[in-house]
Amino acid sequence: MTRVPEETLQQVLAATDIVDLIGRSVKLRRAGTNWVGLCPFHNEKSPSFNVRPSTNSYYCFGCQASGNAFRFLMNHEGLTFMEAVKRLADSAGIRIQEEVWDANAEKEAKHRALLLRLHQEIADWYHQLLMKSPLAAGARDYLKSRGITSAVAKNWLLGYAPASGQILRQWAQQCQFSSQALLDSGILKQNDSGVYPGFRDRLMFPIRNDHGDVIAFSGRLLQADAKMAKYLNSPETAIFSKSRVLFGFDRAKRHISKAGQAIVCEGQIDTLMLHEAGFPNAVAGQGTAFTEFHAKAIKRLADEVVLCYDSDNAGYEAAGKAFRILAPTGLMVKVAALPTGEDPDSLIRKQGPDAFQALLQRAQEYLDFQIDASASRRDMTEMRERVRFASVMAESIALLESAVARETAMQRVAVRLGIAEETLHQLVAKAAKKPAAASKGNTPPEVQRPEAAARQLIASQDRNALLLTRLALADAEVLHWLRQQDNQDILHDVPGTELLSQVWRGSFDPFDSVAVNVYLTTLPPEEEAALNQLLHEARANGGIPAAEHALRALDLTRLQMMKQRLQTQLKQPGIDPEHAADLQREIIALHQDITSMQQSISRPR
Repeated sequence: MTRVPEETLQQVLAATDIVDLIGRSVKLRRAGTNWVGLCPFHNEKSPSFNVRPSTNSYYCFGCQASGNAFRFLMNHEGLTFMEAVKRLADSAGIRIQEEVWDANAEKEAKHRALLLRLHQEIADWYHQLLMKSPLAAGARDYLKSRGITSAVAKNWLLGYAPASGQILRQWAQQCQFSSQALLDSGILKQNDSGVYPGFRDRLMFPIRNDHGDVIAFSGRLLQADAKMAKYLNSPETAIFSKSRVLFGFDRAKRHISKAGQAIVCEGQIDTLMLHEAGFPNAVAGQGTAFTEFHAKAIKRLADEVVLCYDSDNAGYEAAGKAFRILAPTGLMVKVAALPTGEDPDSLIRKQGPDAFQALLQRAQEYLDFQIDASASRRDMTEMRERVRFASVMAESIALLESAVARETAMQRVAVRLGIAEETLHQLVAKAAKKPAAASKGNTPPEVQRPEAAARQLIASQDRNALLLTRLALADAEVLHWLRQQDNQDILHDVPGTELLSQVWRGSFDPFDSVAVNVYLTTLPPEEEAALNQLLHEARANGGIPAAEHALRALDLTRLQMMKQRLQTQLKQPGIDPEHAADLQREIIALHQDITSMQQSISRPR
């Protein structure tokens, strides 16, 4: 173990403002003489994490995490004791004299220190090449084409990795960095042919930890090459884990805390240009999906995230993946829909910062964005399609952390989709019971066997609609009678009538079994399999009387759902009084019709 004089440790702690230290990572508010916030060491909804300046310590009443400034850095940043002491001592301008040093700890600490020094020095070297070397002319031209000035490049220490490995080796020899150190850092890579630079002819973006130390790089390819990735990140090392780092977070965290909001972009250029344009609360991932660690880091500082991804299918999918990670933490997730073909950088260059600010102000809550983005892909005029999409929406709603948020979302989505709120309640309850993998769509319906999809489809049908379908398939007279009925509104308004719709609206001859089978082959595979399954089940008895009863029951369901939809609309805030009165009258009329029909159905025939 490291031995530092006790009086030196006391001096370092006395010089450290623990509120300022913890406040860089946790959003704190004053509570009397103390400060409180959400604990960074466990998930919680209400703040139980207390910082006490009087004792220069912290304590969580939820998980009992506690300690001083050293312990916070050790537990939160993964530092060793001596690394924490040295970091705070350096900040306070206090010199550390070590009396005893553990051999293994010394080796580990020296290795981490070597990697940190290597990354900082090579970042400076890359930067000098970018600014002055003729080799980097192409990189400078690229920056100009993106509107990135030399001042911006200097501010973010952008650099250029040369194509030649010889130049890198000469630099390493001059700075006395061994090949092993370069391999450990990911600057060099090795294969069967030998050792080679990991980054060649790339624009280099330094990646920093929360304290601003360079710990890795992201390199952008300058020449189009279908065989190489456009962006290449450093590999995992002793000081870098991409799942735990957000680009720009070291600069953005104070601004995120102040604004209560984080802007999340897809790339480094978007992030740095947003900072330069006056949006310093912007960050980006490191070429990987959002992780729980990223979400928790933002949640400690803010209550809201605005996703600024490209307006294409890839951007839509990325937004969905981010929502599934962010929503369970309690963060409000919004989406700023960029114009087609634009990213934050290009939008600001063309239209200025005010245009991006307006985009942020128009940002939609993710659920509204999900509905709008899907509207062009689905026929929302069909109840069948709306109910199918409601199942997708239910999976998103089920991810929301609080019951209040889920209830509010269900009311809003029910109105937008024109379905009963009770139906959405049932779908959300069902979605909440699904395994996490299923809720994330890892087993899409289109890759399922038709038989499995058929079983799911049958299970999703309204019980009276399913009975009527069985009766119509079993008895040609029933189907002939059914086609003469004029209340097909049931098929539009009642969920779970997909199979009944295919039989009722089909044009095949019900008395010709061959015609029935031919018709089934024209249907989607899961519907064909489902109806074939019903055809081969035990014959449904009861004839036309049973069919009439089932049809009346379906009509009753239709009226009840219409009433629920109107009641949901009536709950909306800010509704016009006159419109509210009209809705109330319609609800009363429907209630009377429902009562009358219930009595008719229960009356013996």
